Amino acid sequence: MARATSAARAVAGISSLLIAAPLTGSIRAQGFRITGISLANYVELRPVAEDSVPDSLTVGTGSQRQSAAGPVTCLPGQAQCYFYRSLGLNHTIPLTQDVEVTGWGFGEGISVYAHLRANANGGGVSELWTRENEHFNSLAAYVEVDRSRWTARAGRQWITSQLGLNNFDGVSLALRTPARLVVEGLAGWSLIQGMSEPPTNDDLAAADVLPPDKRGIVLGASLRWRPPPDALPLAIGVEYQREIRTDRAGLYADRIAAEGAYTAHDISILGDIQADLASSAINDLRVRVSRRFAHGISGSIEGVHSTPFFPLWTIWGVFAPVGYNEARAGATWASVDDDRSLSLSGGYRQYQDTHTGVGFLPLRDNGWTVIGVGAWRVLRSLDLTGSYRRDIGFGASKSDGNLGLRWNRGDAWWIGVTASALQTLYEYSIANGYVSGASLDAGMPLTSGVRLDAEAGVYRHIGANTSSPLDWSQRRALVRAEWYVGRDPGMPAVQSTSQGRPQ
Repeated sequence: MARATSAARAVAGISSLLIAAPLTGSIRAQGFRITGISLANYVELRPVAEDSVPDSLTVGTGSQRQSAAGPVTCLPGQAQCYFYRSLGLNHTIPLTQDVEVTGWGFGEGISVYAHLRANANGGGVSELWTRENEHFNSLAAYVEVDRSRWTARAGRQWITSQLGLNNFDGVSLALRTPARLVVEGLAGWSLIQGMSEPPTNDDLAAADVLPPDKRGIVLGASLRWRPPPDALPLAIGVEYQREIRTDRAGLYADRIAAEGAYTAHDISILGDIQADLASSAINDLRVRVSRRFAHGISGSIEGVHSTPFFPLWTIWGVFAPVGYNEARAGATWASVDDDRSLSLSGGYRQYQDTHTGVGFLPLRDNGWTVIGVGAWRVLRSLDLTGSYRRDIGFGASKSDGNLGLRWNRGDAWWIGVTASALQTLYEYSIANGYVSGASLDAGMPLTSGVRLDAEAGVYRHIGANTSSPLDWSQRRALVRAEWYVGRDPGMPAVQSTSQGRPQ
């Protein structure tokens, strides 16, 4: 309730500015734009329930065996072996409405912005969609003052950086110096990244065993420098963030990141590092070298180290997730007229020691990936695309591919069809099953300010070497309508005329 109330107050404040602005200044310099995205999904799901069969009716030895019901798990000393049985088919229809409001012209460089979201369920089993009970939320609501040398914001906002999408309620200030150095700082109450929710929200508390009892205060600063390209083709950025309890009795996160890019002639070098100072762990370290060759060919090699990051308030960091080191390489070719392209890439990954498992059944600690993507413009308005990915590694193996055909009529109208297939081994108790399907999607403008996109597909789940009721079709559909009121803030205002002369 408090979250909805604060969001409503922010919206009311912005609305009052929009209404009062024409009475306090020149109408010509002021403007607004309201953009809405209406989204409706239809998804069929088949829940499962735990079931069992007698140990005597299974085939094989060990914990994983086969039975008339499919793969089962047998525990030592128990007379029953367990599996998940498919239940009846259900569906859910999530509905989402996003509204973005932008207003400007309230003074030199002063503008306002708000992003609101409403959720509802249009039918079926509402429990299948976890966001349905959150009927209203404010993702952003801030006032911005923009000058030639600085930009300031106050309210609910987000900043995209190396450390992710950082949502917070507070203030931010960016200073731009003549030396092409940008210094930015922020301070406020932290929100869950990308969700505009405080960590103490009840829905999040239900998913985390030990949620924080106090909201966090986030403090951050960043430096970014980009000299003139003709002087030095270099870009450097450094960022620091610290999140503490509101009573300053504990630390939630302490992170630092740096990145750099250098481009000279046909070679580019990119590098970045992210470190968790609280746990002394390097969460991400990567270096990528790319080069363009003749005849439309380019290639790259990359080295990566990655370790998952968890804030100190969550319990998941206690499980000491391990990281991995990976080497990647790729090559891309494009025709002179850009009508055909092909890319191939692959990587080998080595996981760190998990210190788990048993001697006779060790866990796999390596893996590899191969990816191929191709595109061909068969005709001026007809495109053919395809891709295939193969993963072998930690956990289970999988492969997936798709083939699509799309007809375009200019930039506004299009219609396409896609066929896909994917296979996952011994995950979700589907044995050697695979999923194949096809979807049809299209987009068109209904009016100058309304656009409609839609997609519908059927996916067939087929289980191999099992008689369990796994073979069934899932139908999915999506309808997306985007509309706007007002003019683009980047376009000049339309002046009224009298006898063909501007006023």
